[in-house]
Amino acid sequence: MTRLAPLALALTLSLAPDPSPTPTAAPAAPPSMTDLRFLRMKISAGDLYSAESILQVHRVEKGEDVEYVLGTAWLARGAALLGDWTAASRYANAARDLALARLGNPPDWENQPEAQYALGTSIEVEAQALVASGRKADAIRLLDESEKKWTKAPYNLRARIWKRRNLIDLVGQPAPPFRAEDQVGAGFTGLDKLRGKPVVLFFWWESCGDCKAEAAAFRRIAEKYVPRGVAFVAPTRYYEDHPAEENAKIEKAWSEVYGSPAAVAVPISDEAMVRYGVSATPTFVFVDRNGIVSAYLPYRMTEERLTTEIEKIMRKTRTP
Repeated sequence: MTRLAPLALALTLSLAPDPSPTPTAAPAAPPSMTDLRFLRMKISAGDLYSAESILQVHRVEKGEDVEYVLGTAWLARGAALLGDWTAASRYANAARDLALARLGNPPDWENQPEAQYALGTSIEVEAQALVASGRKADAIRLLDESEKKWTKAPYNLRARIWKRRNLIDLVGQPAPPFRAEDQVGAGFTGLDKLRGKPVVLFFWWESCGDCKAEAAAFRRIAEKYVPRGVAFVAPTRYYEDHPAEENAKIEKAWSEVYGSPAAVAVPISDEAMVRYGVSATPTFVFVDRNGIVSAYLPYRMTEERLTTEIEKIMRKTRTP
């Protein structure tokens, strides 16, 4: 198992359900996760076979309950991370069928968050498996069809579909435009108005711990590169149904936690957060002077790595 050790941290982080920060009614008490903790530990050690056995025993003893649905989704993602694409595709299909059966028709999104997570995982992993087999066009088609099918799904599922598509195909493509519903900080009139400048997009949420951990580095980076002509845009969205209150929270957090230069625009845009696949914050996107995406990185970054990506887009000259 030694050769798989570097995967352990990545697996531990990626196997947990994507947190949906959108507040909802108080959920029912979560199910016991004893079996699934052991399942995840086995996958983190690169032991997919033992993880499969744990889930099989769980099914015999407890049936295809919520834990089983989640466990199937985790096996799909674990197999993908271990490069076992045959198993990954098999578990992705199983997770999809289990999720759809549990969600019902019309889907009961509010009361079936585990099924929502499993469905999102099944779509992502199946797309990854298609790419791994050299079928990138089929993967994009799957994601596009899923996006159209689930237009009324909760934000987090739609954002996950776009995130996977972006990871596959956004780099090298024009940065998608978006409209701002509101904004704080510097004025924002659209990405097209920034053509000719390198652009750093920092997608965040005012209550996100990982985003707050980036605050000092982001502030230093912005202070260093704004005077050198780099445009910084920090999109976010309303996570509650009270825009006025949420706007005040955003403005307070941006001022007190980030304290970034006044030149940084903070558009509030649900459209931007969905299209850029922000199922988890922070997410960074680097756009060159020609409006082409140079890097799409949906995770925290060190100041050194931020600097490296910014220097790349600064070196790119603008074409007529």
